[in-house]
Amino acid sequence: MATGKKLARSGTQRPLHPDEVRMHAQLEHALLRGTHEHYLDAEQYDHEYSRRRDDVAFYGEVAKKAKGPILELGAGSGRLTLALAKAGHTVVGVDASRQMIARCAAQLEQKGLADRVSLHVADFRKLAGRSVLGRQKFSLVLCPFNAFQHLYERTDVEAFLDGVRAHLAPGGRFVFDLMNPDLGWLSRDSTRRWARTRFKDPRTKVPMIYSTQIVYDSPLQVAFMTIFYERADGKGAEKRTLLTHRHFYPRELEALLHYNGFVIERREGDFGGKSLQPESEQQVLFCTAAPRR
Repeated sequence: MATGKKLARSGTQRPLHPDEVRMHAQLEHALLRGTHEHYLDAEQYDHEYSRRRDDVAFYGEVAKKAKGPILELGAGSGRLTLALAKAGHTVVGVDASRQMIARCAAQLEQKGLADRVSLHVADFRKLAGRSVLGRQKFSLVLCPFNAFQHLYERTDVEAFLDGVRAHLAPGGRFVFDLMNPDLGWLSRDSTRRWARTRFKDPRTKVPMIYSTQIVYDSPLQVAFMTIFYERADGKGAEKRTLLTHRHFYPRELEALLHYNGFVIERREGDFGGKSLQPESEQQVLFCTAAPRR
């Protein structure tokens, strides 16, 4: 997410004040942390999301219509990748986290599915032109579990969609999901901790408490979520990780897709096929590439 050291104003460029340079540097650092920290402990990640299965079942159904290999952008530790491979699909997975890709590879090997999956550690904003994918084309490109929301700038979205379009076969589909912005949730008291949940550490089995704190920057449309992990008995040091998500409003997303060469075939509000409503938690989109002019 390059913000650069100059700021466009009314079609001109002016040097940033030193205070602005520091602010931009701090923002870039926070976004970098929020894009990577949550994925450093892949085992903990798998434990946290082990009960999230609706999206896996949904993408499994979508994949049944795929012809040939499937491209998964944001493959992570393999929560979806493993299910697709187990169903007999050939999958090419891309993720920026070495830790997550390593866990995915280990689990594929353990389950005897490694021959069906090719994994790449790469930035999914850099897949157009020369990339780890070469000239491969896919009838189905997936970007599951809010991975699209790590695209913070318009230029990030453009680069990402350029890569999707470059690797989408004629008549192919691009299917992805992301959160539907909930201003009530985003504007909650940022000094309080929310979603307090007891769980057992997957390695030590020590009782733990998980909680979150959210600061929403409305001009940036970015939520900065701090996740806290503390022992239930109060002993030991508290662990904190930062997770950042850009929030995209439905009409904004429609415009971004349109001006980057995509047509929305269908848009739903959950993984069960319900239409998108104001109270929907998810946005699920089925897209195709528009004919080039």
